[in-house]
Amino acid sequence: MDEYAIKRLKRKRELMGNLATFVLVNAALWLIWGITGAHTNSDGVPWPAWITGAWALILVLQAWHLAADRPISESDVQAEMGRLHRH
Repeated sequence: MDEYAIKRLKRKRELMGNLATFVLVNAALWLIWGITGAHTNSDGVPWPAWITGAWALILVLQAWHLAADRPISESDVQAEMGRLHRH
């Protein structure tokens, strides 16, 4: 089997698991926030927003890394060699 394909499938499954965990945990945090009186901190931001925002950024970066990752092709190598020889 192709090692690259296996690696990508594992990373996709990891991302899906992380996304499911994100949804469940953040739903619980927002529910707790709502049940306990929906207070905001001094800047008017609900406390779960910081957790949700930071975690969402991490998930976006993980997804971006997965989407941008592709195997190096022979044409990639040839193009890079051509750039190196011009300098």
